[in-house]
Amino acid sequence: MNESNKASPSFISNDIKIEGHINSTGTILISGQVMGNVTAKSLTLESNGLINGNVKADETELMGTQKGNVKSRRLSLLIGSKLRGNVNCEELIAEHGCDITGKIVTSKRT
Repeated sequence: MNESNKASPSFISNDIKIEGHINSTGTILISGQVMGNVTAKSLTLESNGLINGNVKADETELMGTQKGNVKSRRLSLLIGSKLRGNVNCEELIAEHGCDITGKIVTSKRT
């Protein structure tokens, strides 16, 4: 295991509101609010979290509310999640009970 795999995830707790873009080469867990675009290797939006901006990540797991476009290699929309935006991904997992409004494009990169 190399050093970059040992890094702890960055956490935005439910009492934090960020106005601005976030860029990370690691993992981000969001329970608070982000008003801006989020780019990360891996992103988890907790059930009480909100992102009002675009998301770009290799792995994205949404349980909260996302208002903006999502570009991800693998996107998981879990029960209770709400997505208002277009999706571009290779792999999509959508649980019963998620709420999606937008255009969805899934395709394997060649």
